Amino acid sequence: MGGPPTTSLHYQSVIADAVTGTGPGDAHGAPAAEPAAVAEGFFDLANADVVRYAVGGDDELVVEQDQSLHDSCGGIVWESAFCLAQLLQRDGGKRVRGKRVIELGAGAGLLGMSAAKLGAESVVLTDHPSAMPLLRRNVERNFPNDTAVSNEKTRVSCLPLDWLDDAHLSAVATCAQGPFDVALAADVVFAKHLVTPLLRCVAATMSGARDPRRATAYVCLQERCADAFDEFKRVGRTVCATFTELEKDDVAFVDDACFVFELRGFSSERASESGKKRKKRRKETKRKKEKKEKKEKKEKEPWTDAHERAATGVGVSSKRARVG
Repeated sequence: MGGPPTTSLHYQSVIADAVTGTGPGDAHGAPAAEPAAVAEGFFDLANADVVRYAVGGDDELVVEQDQSLHDSCGGIVWESAFCLAQLLQRDGGKRVRGKRVIELGAGAGLLGMSAAKLGAESVVLTDHPSAMPLLRRNVERNFPNDTAVSNEKTRVSCLPLDWLDDAHLSAVATCAQGPFDVALAADVVFAKHLVTPLLRCVAATMSGARDPRRATAYVCLQERCADAFDEFKRVGRTVCATFTELEKDDVAFVDDACFVFELRGFSSERASESGKKRKKRRKETKRKKEKKEKKEKKEKEPWTDAHERAATGVGVSSKRARVG
């Protein structure tokens, strides 16, 4: 029989050990950190079986990790998730307290669970179906009396969401815990072709917010793919009224490679338009592919007598003579 995970690291302890100097530091006023030491600290955290994370005072999350989840990249708590979780704690959780929160690409679930510990009214954590088993274990471990894995009206729940699956998106956007006031996402931009589907999901889940003027999405990223990063900033401005990159001093995280974006002003029209453009592109791509395949098939067909006559002009003059 297999025993419990054997390696457990506490985030605050690991990062505190990596911090040196006297300059501006992380969200809790820690001094500036030596980059190499910080990088080593995050490496150790990523390779731990369990990460413990203090949130909301004396409370603590216990987050299991699974490095084998390569397809969804959802088995590890990445720096961006810690960064955004720290940002949520800076003002005592005011950004999420009393709000209906959704997390996209939740992975192991630390960020969304932090929002729940900070007083969110409800939290729905979503990710690719392959990431669901780990995500559900973590949610059930940390919220044993307040969870569900279905569409029931509960405070903390998990739902599958493949950004390319319209049925998934519809189920999440209309689930009992919505409409959503706050959307959270960390380290979700790593491939250019997935940027528009991601932002479409953000817009669709936020467009029905109870107070559209205050509805906010917080997205924390590292520049893992320059083209995808630029695409996010370009397309992001089309799905909301206000698109802002927070100042580094306001983020105040030990890893300067993390960028936090604040998106506001979502509408059903923007979400619908985003979906229509995506469908139009898919339809055009399909049409071009079919046209190309038809052309290639025609070029490969064996020549017939009709082809021969058309190519050589045989029979054309006699036809004209009869017509004359």
